[in-house]
Amino acid sequence: MIRIDFKFDNITPEEARRMQYKLAINLAVYRVFLNGYSKSGYIIFDESKLSREEILQMLEEFKPEIIREKTLTPDELIIESLSWKNIAAA
Repeated sequence: MIRIDFKFDNITPEEARRMQYKLAINLAVYRVFLNGYSKSGYIIFDESKLSREEILQMLEEFKPEIIREKTLTPDELIIESLSWKNIAAA
């Protein structure tokens, strides 16, 4: 799985909500958060089912700038999804 963090040049809150929904219904996307107010967001997806280029193409009208790209394991995804209160000592 890949996590890509973005900064957007021009995206409104309404466009961010629409695009977030469009990405979220794709089965290759595990997590997506796009914020039209801060003009930032991230997507966690399975690159074997959806390519990085396809995501960038979907977002191209908002002029995305990749801030960070990271490979995640399923365990890291689960831990990242937990609230800080729920993380148990290993």
